[in-house]
Amino acid sequence: AALFEKKAEAEAQIALANATFYARKQAAEAELYAKKKEAEGIIKLGQAQGVYVNTLLKALEGNYTSLRDYLMINGGMYQEIAKINAEAIHGLEPKISIWSNGGDNGGGITEGGLKEFASVYKMLPPLFKTVNEQTEMLPPAWMGTLPDKSS
Repeated sequence: AALFEKKAEAEAQIALANATFYARKQAAEAELYAKKKEAEGIIKLGQAQGVYVNTLLKALEGNYTSLRDYLMINGGMYQEIAKINAEAIHGLEPKISIWSNGGDNGGGITEGGLKEFASVYKMLPPLFKTVNEQTEMLPPAWMGTLPDKSS
């Protein structure tokens, strides 16, 4: 009876091993079949895209630049670039200043290097003001002061 029981137990283990092996084999074959079908689909898609691009290129008389531009427009690349650029500058509040020293008359200074020095000196107040508006930094006291904002 013990021998019969051991034999039945061994046969049960063999049957279980065979069932496990069969299940794993079926799963592996199913995965292999799925991968083969996926690869076939990728090949077919590539072939179809090749025909599409070739047809477009023939329609554009072989002009690669026109084909590239068409594909970029059709693919929405320019819209995506514009969206990315808009997001990059969103929230910025640039301040643009244009300075003029009143032309070439120089306020009566016409002698050599003094004219250029006067031009630079006239440019400093608007420069200090712009730097202060954009960075809230004040010029050193020895260079001058900005007028009080409240007045």
